[in-house]
Amino acid sequence: LWHELNNHFDNVKLDAFVVMPNHIHGIIAINNDGGNVETTRAATTTHAVETTHALSLQPQPPKTIGQRRFQHQGSKTLSSIVGAYKSTVSRHVHRLGYEFAWQPRFYDRIIRNNDALTRVQTYIVNNPLNWKEDKFYNQ
Repeated sequence: LWHELNNHFDNVKLDAFVVMPNHIHGIIAINNDGGNVETTRAATTTHAVETTHALSLQPQPPKTIGQRRFQHQGSKTLSSIVGAYKSTVSRHVHRLGYEFAWQPRFYDRIIRNNDALTRVQTYIVNNPLNWKEDKFYNQ
């Protein structure tokens, strides 16, 4: 389902991706202005935390009650792309009869240059080798 994202979002190019036992890592390049591409690493986990659906865990300025109630994240944002992915995966997994729940939010980081992109790609590809060192291993 990950590889279908760029078929549903014309501003998306996908890069490295891995599914871990309790989370995923992926690189999504977003082109929102016809030329500049913002590359972001998005990671989301399946363990529970108390947060809001499909929003970045990056610090956000405080919002009024009205702003929180009526916020719209936009249709071509990282939050909407990750939200669509999580929703599609959830429907598919539940249709198969499995118990499954995403962490409501996700971690993201902007990748600002080619050196950083190479480091993140390497991290993602090598992440399965480090699973036994993960704090959630054997839970």
